[in-house]
Amino acid sequence: MINSMTGFGRGEVTTNGTTVTTEIRSVNNRFCEVSLKLPQQIQNLENEVREFIQRNVSRGKLHVMIRVDEPVESTARMHFDREAAQQYLSMLEELRYMMRIEEPITLDHVISNPNIFKLTDDQLERVERLRPLILSSVDRAIAELKKMRTQEGSHLMDDFQKRLDTIDETVQTIASHAKERVPEARLKLQERIATLLDSESFDKERLELEIAIMADKLDITEELVRLSSHTRFFREAMQNDESVGRKLNFLIQEMHREINTIGSKASHAGISHHVVQLKETLEIIREQVQNIE
Repeated sequence: MINSMTGFGRGEVTTNGTTVTTEIRSVNNRFCEVSLKLPQQIQNLENEVREFIQRNVSRGKLHVMIRVDEPVESTARMHFDREAAQQYLSMLEELRYMMRIEEPITLDHVISNPNIFKLTDDQLERVERLRPLILSSVDRAIAELKKMRTQEGSHLMDDFQKRLDTIDETVQTIASHAKERVPEARLKLQERIATLLDSESFDKERLELEIAIMADKLDITEELVRLSSHTRFFREAMQNDESVGRKLNFLIQEMHREINTIGSKASHAGISHHVVQLKETLEIIREQVQNIE
């Protein structure tokens, strides 16, 4: 089954009065891109949370927000590193002098460096106690996200099936039109041959060339067969449990190539009309495929 890259998931875990809530919103993206918003006291878990998400979600741009609600007595206690703050201030003053900047150094400039703030040892232990709650909350949010993406993927799959049916039906119609135009083309070829035979400078090789060119222009059987084959592969790929968005996009490109070739070979008003319909249907599928994981 195919999965959409659009969705929302929410996970909440509560233990001993502490509640961790994770919300994940996702949209389409070529890769798995994670944007995290964490409380200050668990910033050191950012890489671990990011890697956890990327192991469980293959594609999509994910906006993740984690909130931690704790009893007052458990809230984070921090202290600032006096020596680090002083060194940072000195560096800013030196840079200001070197760059000839007139603006004075303010408190905002100093506290913008998060490295001067540190958690106390007991709070570091607290973060370790929060780790399983955070990962469990993220895991539940991912499960909800996947559920919604699967539901959306199911709707897209139903729509794809209908549009692929339309393409297959149109291919059959084009094939019947191609057979109908054979007598017309044969008559035109006979008239052309007669013209060449009446010419005093009749060239047998030129005649054979004209026949070969005409035959090549008339024959779209190979393109129709390949187009039908691509729609079959498209259906098979949708049944795959793996991420198939890139494969479906490749098949769309191949189908577009065959349709263009059919259009360039067609010298029949009916076939040209159906080629336009094929392109319109395929464009709708192509736009929707961009949202498939």
